[in-house]
Formats: sequence, C-alpha cells, structure tokens
Amino acid sequence: MEQKKFRLRLNLFDGIVLVLALAVGAFLMWTAMKPEVPAEVISTSNSNIRYTVRLQRCVPGTGDLIQVGDELADNIKNYVIGRVTAVETVPDRRRVLDRENLRMVWVETEEFEDVLVTLEAPCQITDSAITLDGGFQVRVGNSVHMRGVGYMGSGPVVALEEVAK
Repeated sequence: MEQKKFRLRLNLFDGIVLVLALAVGAFLMWTAMKPEVPAEVISTSNSNIRYTVRLQRCVPGTGDLIQVGDELADNIKNYVIGRVTAVETVPDRRRVLDRENLRMVWVETEEFEDVLVTLEAPCQITDSAITLDGGFQVRVGNSVHMRGVGYMGSGPVVALEEVAK
C-alpha cells in the first residue's frame, strides 16, 4: 500500500478566510489578556431635587385627587419619582388657529384642566444627568408618566431646582 501524505492546498478565498479567522482570534486573545483600565471617577452630589410636572388635559376634578404627601411612581418602568409637595390646578391652554387673522393663538378650554404637581425626591447629580434614587432621570421638557392612588397622568417637566438638605 501506498501512504498518502497530507498536502494543504489553499486557494485565494481559503487564504483570506484563514487570515481573517486568525486576526479575530488574536484580537479576542488581546482583549482577554489586556490589563483592566481603572474606571474614570465622575463627581456626584447627593442632594434633593424639587421639580414641577404639568399634567395636561386632565378631566376636571383630577387636581382634587392629588394630595400633598402622596408618593408617586412612574407608570411605565415603576420607578419611584418623588413625594408631592404642592398641587395647583390651572386652566387647560391650547394653541389654535385664528382664521380671521391667520395666526396661532393660545385659548383656554373649559372641558379640561392642567394640574401643576410639584414633587421632591432625593437624587444624584452628575455632569450628564440628574437621577432620582428610584433610577428615573429628570430633565426639563422630558415627559413624565406618573400614577398615584386613584389617578394617573402625563406631562412635561416644566421647572427644576436643587433643594438644600
């Protein structure tokens, strides 16, 4: 019997695939073996934050359901978003087209009301965000979907201030 010798025959495509596989393997070995870079320290400040949310287009009487001292939660991710410190009911305002003068004007409606809810919560302030202890990030203009006992609503954050402890 004749013994066959192993002979490696590679065409151009096989060579390219082999080189790429070796490069990926070398990269994975390098990332697994490299020393860990120390994490960058970001200055944080533990503080309290007071912010106001405008619940828009609420059914009249909704403002009476919200009580000072209520603990509110985010309706989507169930984050604790703070304790109510003040509630104010204001008329609902919408922009509509004034057809006579061909311009947009603000008009108060009687079928709905807006509720200004002021909340206070402990938070961490960093260079990039204000994060409540529940994990919720607060920014002026961001929409908040909140719920309390017997009511829920949504609206933008309209005011934000840091409160001294």
